[in-house]
Amino acid sequence: MYSFVSLCAFNKAPAQSRAKPIINRKFNFSSVNSLFMKKVYFFLLALPLLGHYTLQAQEDCPQGERLLLVEILTDAYGYETAWSVSDPAGNVYGSSDFFAYENNALYQAEVCIPDSTCIAFNIEDSFGDGIFSPGYYMLVLDGDTIALGGQNFTDAIEESFNCQPGQKCNTAITVSEGQYIAEFDDTWYSFTPDSVGTYLISTCGLSDCNTKIWIYDTCNGITIAEDNQSTIFYNDDENDCAPQAVVEAYFDPEATYLIRIGDHEDACEGAISWELTYTGPVVGCTDPASCNFNPLASVDDGSCLPQGDPDCPAAPDLLIRQDILESSIYLTTINSTDPCLIEEGCLHGYGQRDIIRFTTHIANIGELDYFIGQPAFSNTQFTWDNCHNHFHYDGYAEYILFEEDGTELPIGFKNGFCVIDLGCTTGSPQYGCNNMGITAGCHDIYSSGLECQWIDITDVQDGRYTFVTRVNWDNAPDKLGRVERDTLNNWAQVCILLDRSSGALEISLDDNCDPYVDCTGTPYGGTAVDCNGECGGTALHGDLDFNGEQEISDAMEYVTNLFDDDLDALPCNDLNADGEITVYDASLLANCVNYGVAHAHDGSGAHDHCNFPAGLTNETDTTVLAIIGTNFEENYVDIGLYNNSARINAYQFEMSGLEIMSVESLVDPEEYPAAMYGAGQRVVGISYQDSTINKTNAIQPLCRVYFSQATADYICIEEATEVINYHQERTLTYLLNACVEYEAPVGLRNALREVPVSVAPNPFANETLLSFPNPNQEEFRLEILDAQGKIVQAIEGISGTQARVDGSQLPAGLYFFRLSSQTGMASGRLSVKR
Repeated sequence: MYSFVSLCAFNKAPAQSRAKPIINRKFNFSSVNSLFMKKVYFFLLALPLLGHYTLQAQEDCPQGERLLLVEILTDAYGYETAWSVSDPAGNVYGSSDFFAYENNALYQAEVCIPDSTCIAFNIEDSFGDGIFSPGYYMLVLDGDTIALGGQNFTDAIEESFNCQPGQKCNTAITVSEGQYIAEFDDTWYSFTPDSVGTYLISTCGLSDCNTKIWIYDTCNGITIAEDNQSTIFYNDDENDCAPQAVVEAYFDPEATYLIRIGDHEDACEGAISWELTYTGPVVGCTDPASCNFNPLASVDDGSCLPQGDPDCPAAPDLLIRQDILESSIYLTTINSTDPCLIEEGCLHGYGQRDIIRFTTHIANIGELDYFIGQPAFSNTQFTWDNCHNHFHYDGYAEYILFEEDGTELPIGFKNGFCVIDLGCTTGSPQYGCNNMGITAGCHDIYSSGLECQWIDITDVQDGRYTFVTRVNWDNAPDKLGRVERDTLNNWAQVCILLDRSSGALEISLDDNCDPYVDCTGTPYGGTAVDCNGECGGTALHGDLDFNGEQEISDAMEYVTNLFDDDLDALPCNDLNADGEITVYDASLLANCVNYGVAHAHDGSGAHDHCNFPAGLTNETDTTVLAIIGTNFEENYVDIGLYNNSARINAYQFEMSGLEIMSVESLVDPEEYPAAMYGAGQRVVGISYQDSTINKTNAIQPLCRVYFSQATADYICIEEATEVINYHQERTLTYLLNACVEYEAPVGLRNALREVPVSVAPNPFANETLLSFPNPNQEEFRLEILDAQGKIVQAIEGISGTQARVDGSQLPAGLYFFRLSSQTGMASGRLSVKR
């Protein structure tokens, strides 16, 4: 028996801060029978045996400081919790990282904080499901409870206190029209307009330093950054009075807006003066049937023109600035563990990634606004992004990398979470994130520093590539049905050379960069090569029955072929491009169908779940397969799963020392309606629905493997082929207690002889014939079982040497036969195809 003590690790805080563990838990792993397995299990549970600190209680904080007690009762996933106590200047007074806490344990940390400083307590959950009851967090300041929660957040929540008005978003100062003085950098204000129309927020002529203005529509879930992340309006230097800032914004009296006033890189030494003024309602044509209708206008100026009038403005016309793309592009790296960046297509792997950053500058040089409207579930131009909790405008900006032969590499990304007037050359800005569009004469900028404003080239081979960024490339009409007058200027491109010959990745731009042409030779054309390499072809990845649709039946066919071994890993079939066909391919296709083709999502934009090749290995997500029980009287072995970091969608593993007859899922079918398959030495489990196996911090029963006979002294899990999580990522899987000695019931091994059986044809459509020797004319019983182990046919009293199986009424799929007499038995698999 090996016994481990889990020691809680805490970050060393400043001298006046200390963390005091209340409970240490002990774990015993009696089933681990080798030092190697001990280390593997130790690693998987992420128990930080790196030492611990003996922390002495401190009776009082130094003068001028107050005692904050942080108390946390973890749930069954204590390692998912992290927290910090900090001030607006970035000073951290106490913290605890992920994997520092044990499960179901109580912890306290005493933190001394300045008594006159704004303090924020931030708590995070790495899985995004908060702290399960009865777990909680509690803050006690000088003996008074000031915050209590746990089930009130998912990814993160902030509790602030000791803050002056305006120091934090949730302590914003309520203002109306007038002039104000921001006493400190990043002062927050709350404004609820009393009239609809345009408002001017400006530091022009009031401050002489480099200022910035940010406007938000909520405090919840926003990223507070120096750029325009999470804002609905923003301005740095995009105006005539730069380096001061001015925002001209369209406000609705039914909403409350959060205004943040600050500076650029601490450029302002003192207070910042600013003003808020109402410039009036938007004036223009209010008739929706007119060719010059202004959707924001609330006052009609008599300028409406009927459709077809010769004075009608032509159309909107979006243009991407080629020069800005060329001048802004650069190579850098990012280290990420964020699954959202994977799901949204921004990155194609975890850890350190090589990325090319760039700025996308989109101008409307037309005569009409390109109007998108308010993000809403009812607006079919938008799709809700569950990962980052905001809407995406579908089909706005896309970034693509092409090989020299025109083949598109699967590293592209669609961007469009907010389309606004960030600056203007001739027009006046009107649109923000809460009412999107680009005014004629204005422009939007996705700067190179923004999240996802890059392409991931980590896995791209050295060579010459054409990088294209495009906007509204299919000339989709705006919300008012207006189409652009020109789409050839919706593209910008650079030719990139990737070179690792020096030992490090280097990029350079090739000035000789001809316009991209598609496979038909059309400049900036949209015709693509399909997965069979045919220009303009219609072949679909995973369409195994060639009916032009990606369906669950195709995913099922993948699994059937795993046992027939008659599906080659070709470009259209190998959905993760690893050169093999496994349950991973079936899982990827089922995910494509459930979340792409058949997913009843809000908005009409195409999801990226059907962009193949797809998939990756998440080296931070570890799982364990183990033999957890046997019953040799009934000929079965129970397999367990340990998955403490993610839910599981599908799995495949190989066994040895037995001949598998059928497999039964041991997971609650309400939670995980599994399709189970087993034959020979292979086991496959998958849910074709939107279902997964819940994560757990202990080994849970996974499946029961029934076998017809043991073929060796030991029955083993030989190989964990795939364990796929709910993000459609391959996990790193370890084996624990992978072998068990077979102890046959008395006389069983010698009592039954193995009967050789031939089956022809197999696969079959209507019927097949089983042939076997029967020199003594024994009576045999034949059972036909489906993939779930259910008997679907049975024939008694077979005394000859053949048995005919009628498959005319059986659905296509994988089946098994079991032939037995008093002295012999045989089993095998059958495949019914239509």
